[in-house]
Parts: sequence; C-alpha cells; structure tokens
Amino acid sequence: MTHTPQVVKPAQWHQAIESSKEKFSGSGLDFKQEQIFATQQLMNNSYLLDVAKNNPSSLRLAMYNVAAVGLTLNPNQGLAYLVPRRLRRNEDAKVMLDISYRGLIAIGVETGAIRWAKAELVYENDEFTYKGPADKPDHKCDPFSTDRGAIRGGYCLAELPSGGVLVEAMSKADMDKIRDVSEAFKKGFGPWVDWAEQMMLKSIVKRASKWWPMSTPRMARALQILNEENGEGLAVLANNVVSPAALPAPPPRDEVSIAVQNTVKQLVDRAVQQNAFEACKEVMESRIKQPAELAWAFDELEKARTECNSDISDQAVNS
Repeated sequence: MTHTPQVVKPAQWHQAIESSKEKFSGSGLDFKQEQIFATQQLMNNSYLLDVAKNNPSSLRLAMYNVAAVGLTLNPNQGLAYLVPRRLRRNEDAKVMLDISYRGLIAIGVETGAIRWAKAELVYENDEFTYKGPADKPDHKCDPFSTDRGAIRGGYCLAELPSGGVLVEAMSKADMDKIRDVSEAFKKGFGPWVDWAEQMMLKSIVKRASKWWPMSTPRMARALQILNEENGEGLAVLANNVVSPAALPAPPPRDEVSIAVQNTVKQLVDRAVQQNAFEACKEVMESRIKQPAELAWAFDELEKARTECNSDISDQAVNS
C-alpha cells in the first residue's frame, strides 16, 4: 500500500512575511535576512507571535513598511522592530513596525542630510546652557548618577555635511503635549507608558529632522508610520497648526514687540538656510500666542519663502 506524504502548509504568518518579498526590491535590504530577523522576533515573543497568527495581514503591512523605510530588523543595530500594539482598547492588536530614534538618525545619515546626530535628555541636576540652533550646547552631568532629578527637556545635536551643527531643544512641556494627544496614553497603555524616555528622545529627533537640509521619501514615510499608523501623538499636533486664513490681517512692524521681531528673524533665517519653511511655521505657532503677532510672523515667513523661490528660479534660468 502506497502512502502519499502529507503536505505541510506554511503557517499564515510565515506566508504573510513571504508575500512581502517583492516590496524589498530596490529597498537596499536583503529580504532573506529580514525574513530571518522577523521570524526570530516572532519566535522570541509569544504575544507578538499570537498577534501575527490572529492578524497576519498586519504582519504583511509591517513588512511592507520595513521595505519602504529601508531599516533592517537586525536586533544588534536597534533601528527598527516588529511590535504588538493596540491603539484602542476595543480594537484587536496588530503587528506594527516601530522605528527607534536611532533608526530616524540612521535615515538622515544614509540619505546624506547629516553626518551624525545624538539625542540627550536633560535633568534637573544637570548643568545645561543652550546657545542657539547653530552652536553646541554646554551639557555637564554625571551619567552614572542615580539622582539626576526630574527630566527638564532634551535636545538633538546633528552635524551637517558642511561641518556646521544644528541643535533642536525641546522642553518637557512640549514632550507632554505630544504624549497627551496619543490615544493609547489616554487609555493608560502603549509606548508612552512602557517606554517613556525612549519616546521622549524619539519626539526630539522627529522635530529635529524637519530642520535637516534634505527631506527624503524615506524620512517622510518613517514619520508617517510613527505619527499616523502607530498613534504616537505628533500627527494630531501637526493637524492643529493654525491656518493663516483664520488669523487677523498682519499688523505693521512697529506694532509688533521687539522680542517677537527678534524671534521671527531667527526662525525665518533658519528656515531659509535649511529650506524648512513648514517646520518653521509649526515652531512659530507653538511659540507666538498673540494672533496678530502670529499673523505678522506667518507673513514674514511667506515673504522669505517667495524670495527664496524667486532666487532659485533666477538661478535655473541663468544656468
């Protein structure tokens, strides 16, 4: 009697990974290696594996995102991870791609926007002096101390290809604003609860990356994944930027305080140098609370943008 060997079908979660293979073409990643890393993460985390079994389509989409941002799942590099996450308590958990702040920095380095970057938190017992966006701050602390006090804020220091530096500082209050609009945090769970300090560092790097000279599809996709798909909070804040149409007419310059004029000049100069006009608008909205002064600031920014675009057009015609 002849026995037909039984064909063992691969598990749905394994098929979900395999079905993402074509997306890795041109990603700069080796699909076979990423398949191994993904499988290792699933096998080492029973909850993650259960979520993948129950929701294999979310695993497939997470692998699509790995290919889109071009960050390896290699655990030794710590750039990106597959994680089980539920954005709302009444929703089924999904497998999602989580990108670390180191992963965001890696994209900036690999795309040539920066040479390197470092994010640090600042505590109450540290000595910290901020010297502006183009100068390294003075930060003295005892990294081995177990009593550095409460967190005051943090900063990201990045070196540009030109050799200059960009510094983005963020207060603890700004970090809390981002955290507080996270739906998961409102319900008492999620990364802001489990990994608060890492989320603070990531928030700093997210905001800093908007000022880096070159914006790329990889970075844009990475931020979209974190903000919109993973519900980390910044997407809501981005949608709350004031529209110029909702503001009064810009007042004359002499009706704007000297302090606001100086702030606007610094921000506009920085926006022109880094071609980061949208990031500048968000910073203006967060710092300038008086509607008329904010209208004046937006008007100055648009004048600078128009002049910058005109210069670029003239250069193109003359080249």
